[in-house]
Amino acid sequence: MPKVSEQHRVARQDEIIEAALTAFRRKGFQATSMAEIISESGMSAGAIYGYFDSKTEIVHAVATRIVRARVEDLDNLAQLDPMPEPSIMIRTLLSGLIDSLGLPAILLQVWGEAVTDPTLRELCVGIFGSLRDAMTLYVARWQQSAHGLSVVDAQRVAREQAPLFVSVVNGFVVQDSLVPGFDRASFLDETLPHLPR
Repeated sequence: MPKVSEQHRVARQDEIIEAALTAFRRKGFQATSMAEIISESGMSAGAIYGYFDSKTEIVHAVATRIVRARVEDLDNLAQLDPMPEPSIMIRTLLSGLIDSLGLPAILLQVWGEAVTDPTLRELCVGIFGSLRDAMTLYVARWQQSAHGLSVVDAQRVAREQAPLFVSVVNGFVVQDSLVPGFDRASFLDETLPHLPR
């Protein structure tokens, strides 16, 4: 049997990830079965299982891709001169999440399942850690750039402030998912000015 090139393998995985995202947007994470992901992809079950063993594994790949893109967004933002303040970091992260997922409620569904599913819990802990680390790095760079703090002081301040920024992102996701008529723009306009600068 001919060997599949790495480029072909990555392309096929990307197709499956996109199919899963489409299905998750339509029905939600919990209600989407592997059969529906397979149907959405247009591939055979054998082809899908050749790349992913389970829905959880696909969710892991989706999450990894989205987090990697958000970290890249923050890296790009940090290259601007002057470097935008952390409130722009929050807006950029949330905009990227919405563009990637369509409905942030998918995240909340995964978080809910993670309470009783150790594999998903480990995934969520990793995601939170990656985003927190990216935010901490961004805030540290910004503190050096905007306030002239030393590297050590900027890192200390960033570690203290990062949980607040993470909480705003998580609070946005929860309220957007659960509160009828949640006004995204008003939430950000009213919340972000009160965060540390």
